[in-house]
Amino acid sequence: MKNITEEQAIKLLKKYSNSEESFNTVLNHSKAVQKAALSIAEDVKKEHNINLNIIKIGSLLHDIGRFKCNKKDSIRHGVVGGEILRKENLPEYAEIAERHVGVGITIKDIKQQKLDLPLKNLVPETKEQKIITYADNLVFGERIGNINEVIERYRKELGEDYAERIKKSHNEIEKLRGKNNFL
Repeated sequence: MKNITEEQAIKLLKKYSNSEESFNTVLNHSKAVQKAALSIAEDVKKEHNINLNIIKIGSLLHDIGRFKCNKKDSIRHGVVGGEILRKENLPEYAEIAERHVGVGITIKDIKQQKLDLPLKNLVPETKEQKIITYADNLVFGERIGNINEVIERYRKELGEDYAERIKKSHNEIEKLRGKNNFL
């Protein structure tokens, strides 16, 4: 794995941004995700060998694909981000970008919804990927919300099945944290 600093990650975001406004929007959102993810990781790291640097940098880079996607094809921003990060020789961060959308996108989701995505599982697998994905769901723009807001958002936008997937993700993170705040 190639290690990069926060400063280098921010320069990479700047390199791919298409305007100062989009750069600031993605950076501010990513910093809020980073704050939420590091807070979660602090609870988890001792018992579960969490790599805080991956959380720190992966949180900053998770939405790099947004610069190349418009609202119409925003479902692709994770895959596009993965392509960018592989081109930059950052495959571990590429997987974070690819797998962070929603609670992950399964092959079944891609087929059923006829999504314009490669036919592969885009579901977070590592603890670091799961923490960043969960933190990203908690962040609304730059504001860190709560799990009930996330559940309601998914229920309204995508239905009860997705709300249940969010609950499952929450329970998995709470278990890693050693908390009993299960849904």
